[in-house]
Amino acid sequence: MNPEEIIKETFIFNNLDEQEVAGILKITTERRFSKGETIMQEGQEGDSMYIVADGDVEVSKTLAMKGGEGDFTKREKILKRFKAEDNVVFGEIAMIDRENRSASVVTTTDCILLEIRREDLLDLMEKRPQMGIKILKRIAQLLASRLRQSSQDVIRLTTALSIALSG
Repeated sequence: MNPEEIIKETFIFNNLDEQEVAGILKITTERRFSKGETIMQEGQEGDSMYIVADGDVEVSKTLAMKGGEGDFTKREKILKRFKAEDNVVFGEIAMIDRENRSASVVTTTDCILLEIRREDLLDLMEKRPQMGIKILKRIAQLLASRLRQSSQDVIRLTTALSIALSG
């Protein structure tokens, strides 16, 4: 696991030059998590994003399910599974705003993550605005891609529900 190579291969940072990558490395902290550990909890305030350097994680969302007597119970729905080789970033929304986390992330193996804190990234981008523009453009592209995927998922689900209810 070479943090510099991981940063260079991660979508948000793969358009940065060597000097800019070095700047990102200076604000990156290696964090180790054991299997089954919660990295982020849905509903908590976010202030960091993570890159999976080694191991696997699951992203899940809490769903309210109607029970037999009209009661609602909560259940976790796994949305995605990410592996280190995916060069995936999660928690990137926290770089844009301080809203609560939209999902939970739990390790499915022992993991090494690279953490970048919001304040550190914003400070670096203010000092180096051209780099900041590159990073924000990539974050916007990533968010747009995820929004498109969510929209497609909603269309598939509503279509399936419509067919189930009409049949």
